Amino acid sequence: MEIVLASHSNLAIGMKDTAELIMGKQKNLHAIAAYVDNSVKFEDQLLKSIEDYKEEKIIFFTDLLGGSVNNIISNFVKDNENYFLISGMNLPVLLSLLVENFKSDNKEIKKQIEEIISISVQGIKMINFDDNFNLQDEF
Repeated sequence: MEIVLASHSNLAIGMKDTAELIMGKQKNLHAIAAYVDNSVKFEDQLLKSIEDYKEEKIIFFTDLLGGSVNNIISNFVKDNENYFLISGMNLPVLLSLLVENFKSDNKEIKKQIEEIISISVQGIKMINFDDNFNLQDEF
């Protein structure tokens, strides 16, 4: 499974670098930084970046639901059953995607992605530093 991170500016590159700092080099992880070079259209950048593995199953992971990067990839992905799209790029989901042993069936892959997202959402918390705060209890 190929994983393509795509973001406005350099978030995707930073996310890839951080994941690889933690897990080592990942041959199936790619990053696209949109709108960094105004002379390059994002659509062209997208096509060029997946040229070598466009026939593979690909998870696209974008920074912002409803943002231009997500919208362009949505139009690109919607007609290809082997492409999947997740918005709301974050490190816990990315690390989980990288260690997941994905099935070959697309319905099963969707279930696996939904489970990863569901579990990762549980890690988003407001940390309250009240009088009874205990770091051990929070984690």
